Amino acid sequence: MKKYIGLSILMLSIASCGPMQKALKTDDHEYKKEVANQFYEKKKYRNAIRLYEQLETVYRANPKAEDMFFNFAMATYMTKDYELSSPRFKNFAATYPRSERREEALLMEIKSGLAMSPVYSLDQRVTLEVIEKLQKFIDQYPGSNYVFEANTIMLDLNKKLEKKAYENAKQLNTIGEYTRNYNAAIVALDNFIYDFPGTEYKEDALFYKFDSAYKLAMNSVRYKMEERLKTAKSMHDVLIRFNAETKYKNQATSMLENINTELAKFSK
Repeated sequence: MKKYIGLSILMLSIASCGPMQKALKTDDHEYKKEVANQFYEKKKYRNAIRLYEQLETVYRANPKAEDMFFNFAMATYMTKDYELSSPRFKNFAATYPRSERREEALLMEIKSGLAMSPVYSLDQRVTLEVIEKLQKFIDQYPGSNYVFEANTIMLDLNKKLEKKAYENAKQLNTIGEYTRNYNAAIVALDNFIYDFPGTEYKEDALFYKFDSAYKLAMNSVRYKMEERLKTAKSMHDVLIRFNAETKYKNQATSMLENINTELAKFSK
């Protein structure tokens, strides 16, 4: 009985491999293409890719191979080989400029780049390239069915750049604890607020800007201290005007009391 079951499994395995092996070995390109497309439809993307790779040069720029090349790019994307899917979608769009799937191919090229975009803390060159492609796509196809998706991706990527810019500026405040160079943090946080006026991190940026100015003043030589204390106090006022009930209120109030105490010494 076990021998019979084992033989049945072997026969099924051979049967399932049959079309693939035949397609790999045959010189009949149409048959090979048909089998590749069948594997693609069954979501057996790696099998489809092996066959498409054999057909790539044979059908290059062939109008009858439009679906095949789109499937080839999509199969590569579905196997998460984004470094290859990106140029394959790009080549499809260039080779078939009148294709109904050109817009989709361009968006898939962008999504391949999106998949390679690193976390916010790493270098964001890939992210900037994707944003540039997105803007070009939106400008070129303002009425496209894919514009909403493109805009959503754009929003997410800009938020990533925003978070990176905020964290970089905030880090200068942290580094100031060791370098005593709080001016760099103040400038960076000021630039961040200017570059991202509607940012969700504005309250945080205003506090750390105040915090940097406060620490700069409190660690100043005497002849610079009064002016810097007044500057820090004005930054506290900006934070409170932005949000009177800021989450940093207790800490900010304590810092303000220290500022006023030090300023009082200068009025005597």
